[in-house]
Amino acid sequence: MTTEIRKAVITHFVSTPSDVANLVVATAPLPAPTKTQVQVRVLYSGFAGADINMALGRYPLQRKAPLTPGSSMVGIVATLGPGVTTTTKFKVGDYVTAATTYDSEAERINVEEKLLVKVPSELTKTDDMLQQAVAVCIDWTTALGMVDGRRLKVKEGDVTFIHGLSGAVGQALASLCLLKGARVFGTASQRNHQKLKAQGVEGVFDYRSKDWIAAMKKLGGVDAAFDPLGFQSYDESYSVLKDGGMLVGYGANQNSLSGSEPASPYPSMAKLVARGMLPFTSKRTWFYYIEPGTKEFQESLATVLDMLKDGKIKVTVKAVWDLTTEGLREAHQSWGKVEGMGSLLIRVGAQKL
Repeated sequence: MTTEIRKAVITHFVSTPSDVANLVVATAPLPAPTKTQVQVRVLYSGFAGADINMALGRYPLQRKAPLTPGSSMVGIVATLGPGVTTTTKFKVGDYVTAATTYDSEAERINVEEKLLVKVPSELTKTDDMLQQAVAVCIDWTTALGMVDGRRLKVKEGDVTFIHGLSGAVGQALASLCLLKGARVFGTASQRNHQKLKAQGVEGVFDYRSKDWIAAMKKLGGVDAAFDPLGFQSYDESYSVLKDGGMLVGYGANQNSLSGSEPASPYPSMAKLVARGMLPFTSKRTWFYYIEPGTKEFQESLATVLDMLKDGKIKVTVKAVWDLTTEGLREAHQSWGKVEGMGSLLIRVGAQKL
């Protein structure tokens, strides 16, 4: 049986983020979940750089327009597919979260069961906690995969450098590194410097200057640098590594999100990886990307939810927009301009507490 739902739609691709004529909220039928799917009533969806890139048609290997964005969600199980009803993992009424890549900016979504993770009951009692639960889904799981992953484990006393400390992943990286007892430095907008220092960040530099390069070299270099920008920024981050240090690239979307001319991130990603294979150097490189549905990702998502439940981390949400055409367009036009630090969300449905 199909269900009529409201959902965000990117009708066609545009050339600049300020052009939002291609963004609407429309009504469309959603089919019943297939054998291996669960239909979820969405409460909140994450909003991120992926949304901006999708509207521009620059997201890697993305669907053709029209399409519905929404890379993560938190919601309530509404219907189980025929194959799912034979298991005891989920039941109607359970609160769940998932990284979905597409389709989460909709009142309901059909999700493969393997992508879902239960939200601890402690995080379902208030809207604030549910917002934090969806915020950790990609932002904090990405950060955990880099800080405590298969190729890098930040440890006490390490010197770390994080580009974009004010952003959602930057905030997560800083928090997780500080929890491990590492020293944290990085870049951010001038207006956020005092707040970051109050959080425990040792040194904050204006993202528009290059003062951090000389400062990190004077300090003796860094054990780990986290860089979502790509292109020439990788060269700069690599230059401040200690012997044995690691540069972790992720995102690689500087040109798309800054309004510059389109440019493929793949050459700079390939260069980054190749640098880690050079002989006669102990400096290492890694390009990190999430793989929803894998055992590693699902375990990381469960871990950050438990950390949130236990009060080990607190997630800041800096803006929430409603799932309306006006709200959707405002979210896109506000990208990179919202004051504060942390994650961005779309409010999709009301919770019945």
